[in-house]
Amino acid sequence: MKAIWIIAKKEYQLAMRSVATYIVLTLFLVITGLFFSNVVFKIGLAELRTLFGIMHVIFIFYIPAITMGSIARERQSGTLELLSTLPIKLSSIVWGKILACLMQLKTLIFFTLVFLAIIAIFGEGIDYGAVICGYLGLILAGTAYISIGVFASSIPSNQILAFVLALVISAFFYVWKFVLAFVPMGLMRQVQYLSFDSHLESFLKGVVDTRDILFFLAVTVVFALLAEFNLQSRNMMQER
Repeated sequence: MKAIWIIAKKEYQLAMRSVATYIVLTLFLVITGLFFSNVVFKIGLAELRTLFGIMHVIFIFYIPAITMGSIARERQSGTLELLSTLPIKLSSIVWGKILACLMQLKTLIFFTLVFLAIIAIFGEGIDYGAVICGYLGLILAGTAYISIGVFASSIPSNQILAFVLALVISAFFYVWKFVLAFVPMGLMRQVQYLSFDSHLESFLKGVVDTRDILFFLAVTVVFALLAEFNLQSRNMMQER
């Protein structure tokens, strides 16, 4: 656990010193701010549910951008081989990268609290329980997307390819909800289970369902294990 935290802290500090991080952060806040102002000041709807839905869509692009270099950059620079020779488990490297990206995501979400402050000032009858559930759902979904991104970054040594691969896999879980229109009613529940949006919907309604939490955690663990397995298989091939 100590190794995971050391890696995560180092990666997070490096990210916070990067100009690209602040450019992406600014773009995220500008885009969400435009949608928020449209909902609150034009439509007159003082709630965050619509904003959370927009944030979920942006995650599909934002998270691959922050994860694409997590392992691909290490492989490209040759530092991944150096890390592999140290007494550090591959699982610690993977989870350290995931935790670092999660810290970046939480930093991003922290800045969106300004929207909650505006709602609190100008709105009435705000359901803060639903707001907290919404943020919890976004963090869980974001963690799953991060795990997907780290896995994608473990495959190529090219960061652009890692971004595209993470984007494709993440988009698959998001657009899966549109497949439901072509699915027989008898299979609806089974097929719907793969949709990130359907699991996030409960959180946006202010409902915490254990099944939704377990789904996001399961996706996170599965892709983290896939990333670890990929790194391990590459190390074995290099040793031959």
